[in-house]
Amino acid sequence: MKRILPSLIAVHRYLGVAFCLIFLIWFASGIVMIFKRMPEYSAQERLARLPALDARTVLLTPAQAFDAAGLGGTPDRMLLTSVDGRPVYRFIVGPGSATVSAADGAYVDRVDGDGAARIAGGLFPDHRGTARWIGSSTEPDQWTIGNRFNATGALHRVSLGDPAATELYIAEATGEVVQKTDRSSRFWGYAGPVIHWFYYTPLRAGRAALWNDLIVYGSLVGCLLCMLGLLIGVYRFSVSRRFLRATSMSPYVGWLRWHHYAGLLFGAITLTWTFSGLLTMTPWDLFPQGPSGVQIEAIRGEGVALDRFTLPPAAALGEFEKTLQPREIEFVQFMGTPFYAASDGRRKVLVSAGSGAAGTRMSFSREELVAAATAAMGGHPPADIAWLTAYDSYYYDRTGDRPLPVLRAKFDDPDETWLYLNANDGSIVGGEVRGSRAERWLYQSLHSLDFPVLYQTPWLWYPLIVGLSLGGLALSATSLVIAWRFLTGAISRA
Repeated sequence: MKRILPSLIAVHRYLGVAFCLIFLIWFASGIVMIFKRMPEYSAQERLARLPALDARTVLLTPAQAFDAAGLGGTPDRMLLTSVDGRPVYRFIVGPGSATVSAADGAYVDRVDGDGAARIAGGLFPDHRGTARWIGSSTEPDQWTIGNRFNATGALHRVSLGDPAATELYIAEATGEVVQKTDRSSRFWGYAGPVIHWFYYTPLRAGRAALWNDLIVYGSLVGCLLCMLGLLIGVYRFSVSRRFLRATSMSPYVGWLRWHHYAGLLFGAITLTWTFSGLLTMTPWDLFPQGPSGVQIEAIRGEGVALDRFTLPPAAALGEFEKTLQPREIEFVQFMGTPFYAASDGRRKVLVSAGSGAAGTRMSFSREELVAAATAAMGGHPPADIAWLTAYDSYYYDRTGDRPLPVLRAKFDDPDETWLYLNANDGSIVGGEVRGSRAERWLYQSLHSLDFPVLYQTPWLWYPLIVGLSLGGLALSATSLVIAWRFLTGAISRA
């Protein structure tokens, strides 16, 4: 060790000079991300701002509307929703969509700038008079990098003219609001996720492979840096030096000593966070994800079979109104049976859409869900079944938003598949295989400290993760000072 120690120190020094600022950025932005995320137009807000559907204005059946759209085949997904205050049918077919009026089947044209401003004013009536079109683009900006431009065409940007400087991104093809930002969310978006993930537009837009490689291989070098620091730090640490020689337990002085002690305290968590951060990129397809499209189709069907939806949506609206006021209806199938599904953001209600009288379904039975899970696995019955009314170690959410109860079905197939089925609507809301369960512990547990005891105890989780992050920030700050002094000294000598 004494022979190779100088070489290890040299490698650690130069890697530290190259990566000290990156680690400082990771820790500082990570603290921000504990409390703030990227700007979004949430599904709950989108649904709440849609107008209530009026049965008197929904005059066409789904089949009639699909014929009016002039599309062939079978839609992958179908909605009864609203655009500019008018009820419309929206058919999603492949990467694109078509929208027609639910009243007369007229094709809803692409939205222009004035139309986008009008839609924004309708959704945000307090700013109807101040909403104005800023511009449109077919290229992503900082807040729309993940948007599917091939499906939505251009995005119109509309300012609400409010004190918060709110801006909406409205899809030209559908009239939907796909993103919402304001002054505060943009600031915290930059301070947190953008710099933490190096999510800069010039790097991400059109250069996804380069961005992926920078994060993956940069994280690998960061792991090497941490391991070298831990090895050197433990080797140079001596308790006997302190008590037998009346000197410090570290042979270093000044900022190097502070860096040594900070590394001993927070080096291990820095290594685990760097390693688990690497796993967020799912490199080299190490961990398969589920559920698969085949499993979902086994329950939901391959596309929406419109001939099964014989109950007029207007009649279904009357049935929905006994429980909630629907603002959007999705056409779903469960094991071949058609349903209209609507939600108020807290619960989902299903109305039978086939022949016969309309009936409301609030949940599916254990036996129905077991049959669905069996179908999803190609007729292979589950080896173990559990009815969960509380989260387990793999199906969980710190905010409590994931639905309960669910049926957990375990299979003895080669991948050791677990499926979680929502009792409310019969959908697969979670799927795990052997590899993804390993990732759950290597990524979520190490990176977000999502250990069962911690994520269920916010008063313990928040102080712990903030405290450890501050320790990592201190470690990074000391390395930055050391790197600066090393560089300035090298320049002076040169």
